[in-house]
Amino acid sequence: MGFREVSVIEVREVLRGWLEGAGLRTVAERAGVDRKTARRYVAAAQAAGLQREAGFAAVDDELVASVVSAVRPARPNGHGTAWEALEVHRDQITAWLAGDGKDAK
Repeated sequence: MGFREVSVIEVREVLRGWLEGAGLRTVAERAGVDRKTARRYVAAAQAAGLQREAGFAAVDDELVASVVSAVRPARPNGHGTAWEALEVHRDQITAWLAGDGKDAK
């Protein structure tokens, strides 16, 4: 199963709509995310202390970072599976990028 990166803009737009009083379905449509994704963003923000009455001024960089870290997939080394798949070919990719035209062994 592949994962999509969590967009800071999406998180902000979901939280903006939710704080304005819109329902999760409406918020998700406006932000271009799935309803379940919007629910996860809101739940993570609430767990970080956001209350619906707070207003959008409460959505600062620290809150957004907290939401992103709570909802993104676990990456023990900071990289996803695509990175790991390419890591075994590091020497070859480095040679191609150097432009020497030779294959690394």
